[in-house]
Amino acid sequence: MRKKLIALYVLFGLLAVFSWAETSFETGEKLFNQNKPREAKPVLETALLRDSSNEKIYLYLGIIYEQLNDPADAIEILRRGLLVAKDIKDKLYFDIGNNYFKQGDNTLADKNYTLAIAENSVFADAYLNRANVRVRMIKYPEAIDDYKTYLRIKPNAPQREEIEKLIRLLQQSIDEQKDLLNSVLNSIKNASVDTQTESAGTEQFQKTDNTGLDIIE
Repeated sequence: MRKKLIALYVLFGLLAVFSWAETSFETGEKLFNQNKPREAKPVLETALLRDSSNEKIYLYLGIIYEQLNDPADAIEILRRGLLVAKDIKDKLYFDIGNNYFKQGDNTLADKNYTLAIAENSVFADAYLNRANVRVRMIKYPEAIDDYKTYLRIKPNAPQREEIEKLIRLLQQSIDEQKDLLNSVLNSIKNASVDTQTESAGTEQFQKTDNTGLDIIE
């Protein structure tokens, strides 16, 4: 009889702990959804101590740290979330990308948006944010592709008009760069021909080496 009572006490204790942890998460989630990051932060941190397998807690805390201008902690908690995540890896990668973007690390932002898209090929916002990063990186053709993909996924996007205008500007910039490049290349070619003509019979200029010319596309 005594053993049965002890077993019941243990069971009730475990149920109480589980119920308290669940209540902490629900309270934190409610505060998060009410856009109260400072109030939600300690509640969700406590909930995480009680249940480290809840992938949503990592996501919520990552967003909260970002809202509180703490991108380093945001990235850390989101990366921890990736270790247990099953259903929201795309969102975790996406928010990691957002925090790198805030830090000005375009390369890592691009990488994590790409990982988010690998998890979810129709993640419209990941295409949009990666396009914005690629504009910063002067990767205009890739940015244009991402903007177009975003608009295909979200044809009624509220920013459609602005994005289409940006696409036209980027395309114009690419065309202008091509024209400038062709002009420079033609100038180099003409100068080479002129030099050979003017220095005919001079051994020093008869041997030319153009292998050092690199064109970055």
